[in-house]
Amino acid sequence: AGGRLRASLSAPRGGWMLTWLTRTLLGLGLLATAGVAMAPGVRASTSARPPCRARHRWVAARDARQPPPHAVALSAHQVAARVVMGTAAAGAGRTGPLVALLRPLRRLLDSLWMQCCCAIAKGVEEYRKSHRPKSIFLVRHGQSSGNVNESIYSVIADHAIELTDHGHDQARAAGKFLRKEIGDDSVHCFHSPYKRASQTLGEIVKAFEKSKLAIREDPLLREQEFGNFQNVEKIQNSKAERRRYGRFWYRFDNGESGADVHNRAADFLATLYRQMDLSNRRADNYVILAHGLFIRLLCMRYMGWTVAQFEEVWNPSNCEVWRFDRQPDGKYFLKCAYRPEEGLDGVSPHPAHCTPPLVHAALL
Repeated sequence: AGGRLRASLSAPRGGWMLTWLTRTLLGLGLLATAGVAMAPGVRASTSARPPCRARHRWVAARDARQPPPHAVALSAHQVAARVVMGTAAAGAGRTGPLVALLRPLRRLLDSLWMQCCCAIAKGVEEYRKSHRPKSIFLVRHGQSSGNVNESIYSVIADHAIELTDHGHDQARAAGKFLRKEIGDDSVHCFHSPYKRASQTLGEIVKAFEKSKLAIREDPLLREQEFGNFQNVEKIQNSKAERRRYGRFWYRFDNGESGADVHNRAADFLATLYRQMDLSNRRADNYVILAHGLFIRLLCMRYMGWTVAQFEEVWNPSNCEVWRFDRQPDGKYFLKCAYRPEEGLDGVSPHPAHCTPPLVHAALL
């Protein structure tokens, strides 16, 4: 080991600065070891206790601030470690002559180390921001049987409601529109576990190549819970009461309030950013397929809307698409909202209705 060290220090190539720094640190360590070892204040310490018959002598020696007779001297590397860590203190409160000399050097090295760590962290953050998806598309599911006939919720569970034929057509139109906007880039899809959302995604992904797709189901994207099997008359009374009480605050019996869904949206944003910044499988675009109220509350959370602004924003219609594009600083702004419709010429995306708070608060 000593031969390899001498060879590395005497090598003609490898950087004169590294060689000089290594030799300097070794010299300072040896000098510090010698200086502290010669200091009258450095005393050996041990946690071992002497036999009971010698305890009175040990106590007397301790009170007289003298090392006990069984103490052993510190080794050179132990003294050097205490100097470097700043813990070489004398039993009488005095330190070696080189400890004070090395303290400014230690502070300087600590400062340089912190600056280096901050620069690395900043570079990693900038890299993550620049490699986030180019666009994020928020899509509501297509028309469901519950959108046509609300009484169906009393006999079929909310999560099991299926799309209508028109809902399937809307989903296919949305898929063609998204393919036109995204092109051949890769896509990562998050979707609600509700059946109507899964069916909508099934129609959308038909427009994309399977090799460019990644799909993930997330229960955080589910619809607001209105209870279990819903009595039609009771739900209508509850919705009328909600309009008077406030959509954000009102809680349904055995269900959720808008504030509860807002908390779920915050949890999903954390999941989304972990996927964007830390995952090994990154995509150029993200598609988030969820429900009307959840999309509004997700935008409220991300863009910092107040409760009053949230109350003024309309739910997206079935298969409506809200597009967010990445800015140079890694944040996203709402570019536009589209309502794709199937026409004779394929897909005709019409700008959807967006209230002023949605547009003005688009930039975070």
